[in-house]
Amino acid sequence: MTDSARAYFDTVFGMAGEPARRAREFAGKVREDLRSGSEQVREHGTRTASDLRRLVRAELDAGLIRIGVATQADLDDLNLRLEHSEEQIRDLRIRLAEAEARANAAATAAAKPSTPSDPAATMEPIDDEEDDA
Repeated sequence: MTDSARAYFDTVFGMAGEPARRAREFAGKVREDLRSGSEQVREHGTRTASDLRRLVRAELDAGLIRIGVATQADLDDLNLRLEHSEEQIRDLRIRLAEAEARANAAATAAAKPSTPSDPAATMEPIDDEEDDA
């Protein structure tokens, strides 16, 4: 059925001849113009919305600064400074723990009685009188 409908359609357009071909070409050009125009409108709308967002943000920030409230940029700066300070505190705590461990080790070593490391020095002398008898 579709093949026969297609054949009738082609036959009717074939009889129309040149005007039908020109109409199809014109319709194709109009379709392309509409596509490119709609893309331009969409791009322009996107740029306009972005510009409006920036304008509203700038006006809002200016109003907040006038009344003395921190802006988002101020909060972001404070967050970065806070993260940096937290990293420094972690590093200092690690260094403090290492220093305390070294100090405890040194105090433990100083509190131990000094023992010679040579075992021969701790041996008692042999009594030579028993050997002579």
